[in-house]
Amino acid sequence: MFDEQCSCDIELPTLFGETAPLRVFAGEHREALIHAAELLAGRRGEHLAVEVTDALARAAPLTRRDMHHLHELVNILALENVDDLDSEESARFALLDPASTVVEEICLLTDGLRDAIEMTDLDHPSAARISAAA
Repeated sequence: MFDEQCSCDIELPTLFGETAPLRVFAGEHREALIHAAELLAGRRGEHLAVEVTDALARAAPLTRRDMHHLHELVNILALENVDDLDSEESARFALLDPASTVVEEICLLTDGLRDAIEMTDLDHPSAARISAAA
């Protein structure tokens, strides 16, 4: 379901500059990110993952809103909100079998996204131009 694809041998597009690692990862794993977010947070997670991957697919600077949504998506995938027992995320997490392969796949996807974010220089002036139109 969440096939790992190696992007080691592809040339990063210069159009995206410092955000290329994140944009490439999101493009290669778009469906997996959407599915994982939906599995863990329902329609809100699915919608959030679609917004994030769509924003990363555009050849435009990331907005403050895009960065906020990216942070929210990482929190969903990393199970940061499952301790709120009244949340949909908590209920969905409780239904997951810890031995299921989907759990390991989500962990790998989350690690890959975090690695891509870490490789992305979002603090660099040309990469971090935050649009006021957020």
